[in-house]
Amino acid sequence: MARETKPAQDIQKQFEQAGFTVSAVQPGKFELNKSGFVAHLERHGANWVRTGPPYFLTHGIPCELEDRGYQKFWLSKPENKRFPIRKVELERLQRFDQEVRYIVGTTSLYNESLGSVNARTVYDRLTGRPDR
Repeated sequence: MARETKPAQDIQKQFEQAGFTVSAVQPGKFELNKSGFVAHLERHGANWVRTGPPYFLTHGIPCELEDRGYQKFWLSKPENKRFPIRKVELERLQRFDQEVRYIVGTTSLYNESLGSVNARTVYDRLTGRPDR
């Protein structure tokens, strides 16, 4: 059974009632902002989907979540700088992601419900090994 598509005004109203700041980027595309986190939402056929992982705005600079195997970092793409994520920020990011998924009606997969899905994963444990 197919779900009924939510009109743009309804989805925008739901996000605003949940405390999000919603900006229309283009027809059928929104930018969602709450607690310093930003996500982009657009209509694909009959569904609303998020385009890309959410990112964190710090001092006006967008930062993606990066997992380096031993610790999570915020990665500032324009400046290519990284700094450690704090527990409070990670919890807020997870809450933000869950709220967006709930309002849009996206099915949450097992690995996504365990915590945040990273924009980048960089494991350095294999570099320099003799068999590599």
